[in-house]
Amino acid sequence: MVNEKVERALREFNPFWATPFKIEYKNREIYEKLARYIKEPQIVSLCGLRRVGKTTILQKIIYELLKENSPDSILYFSFDDFGGLELYDVLDTFQEIHKKEPKFLIFDEVQKLSNWAGKVKILYDTKKYKIFVSGSESLFLRKGSLESLAGRIFEFEVKKLSFKEYLDFIGKAEMIKKPRLYDIELRIELSNYLFSGGFPELIEKKDKEFVRQYLKTAIVEKIVFKDMTKIYPIDDPAKLIAILDILVDNPGMLVDFSSLSQELGISRQTLSKYFEYLEMAHLVVKLYNFSRNRITSEKSLKKFYPTFLSPVLVEESEEKMGKLIENTCVLTTDAKFFWRDKYKDEVDIILQPDKELIPVEIKYRNQPSQNKGLQKFLKKYKCEQALVVTKDKRGKNEAVRFVPVHEFLLGF
Repeated sequence: MVNEKVERALREFNPFWATPFKIEYKNREIYEKLARYIKEPQIVSLCGLRRVGKTTILQKIIYELLKENSPDSILYFSFDDFGGLELYDVLDTFQEIHKKEPKFLIFDEVQKLSNWAGKVKILYDTKKYKIFVSGSESLFLRKGSLESLAGRIFEFEVKKLSFKEYLDFIGKAEMIKKPRLYDIELRIELSNYLFSGGFPELIEKKDKEFVRQYLKTAIVEKIVFKDMTKIYPIDDPAKLIAILDILVDNPGMLVDFSSLSQELGISRQTLSKYFEYLEMAHLVVKLYNFSRNRITSEKSLKKFYPTFLSPVLVEESEEKMGKLIENTCVLTTDAKFFWRDKYKDEVDIILQPDKELIPVEIKYRNQPSQNKGLQKFLKKYKCEQALVVTKDKRGKNEAVRFVPVHEFLLGF
């Protein structure tokens, strides 16, 4: 017996079955990385924050598949509002419609499906399908998921737009190759990019209240109250909102779990779990205090940054703008470490390209200077170079290079 609700959803989700498929797609760096795996047998997984473009990338995959395959060989289904379904409800309905099995299975928001990893594994092991999945959390951090699909899956994180991607989206990619030539224009576009928070749907939006409500309701509240409460044992979702509010006011905050748990009126263990859930949902990122000893790094105080920050969420001041720029640099570089010694001298970001250590300090002001922490780190770890990210200053002082933030975000 065909499920009429599922059939209706399938027809809406797969318009290419009946009419030519058209998409509005603009280049994403992540697609170039995953495209090579489209024809490989392993499952391709996309994870990332809500509204960053995962579904659009899945549509791009469908568009490319249609060049060499018939429309009725592809099945796309989003479980965003169908978490109670079984996979075979969807597959059986597809067969009722097309009188055949699909070759390509594309499951969006698959984390809404109970025991999704085990069910997808069964389909994969039949060797009848090429499978793509996406989810708004780090799918394979959850207990059991990685183990059950080990060796069967490639995971890719879809992030918000980088500054490079933003320039491409607005048709100004020519600025990327010659930042000195377009210095003034890039400063203007950087401001617009920060305003959007890197979300594709907010590009060219100018209304502050609209942007604020979008970030509050479509991102934060939807993830916390709709997504996370269905997946994790959360007694008080409002505490998660309170944590995020604190981080928005203090991006890069050194979190002392004991004192913060007392402030929020929850146990230290619960607070630690809540931060873990926020990381899995891509609402925050964590930096460790750098050490050559990994165990020492993981035991030290940690810094946390929100992933959805925009100027509309913070007070307009030079200090707050500096923290927002720092937040943006952390997210853009995918940094994992900062550095702070027992004397509280510190460096904002420690990068490790090709195993080389590069300390980066964010000094978004008119007259930036080197700080004591940067010099101490250079000496302690014998680094060949360091970067100071500035508002507009360029230059070099021995091993330290000063780079304007718009150039740093384009790849320094």
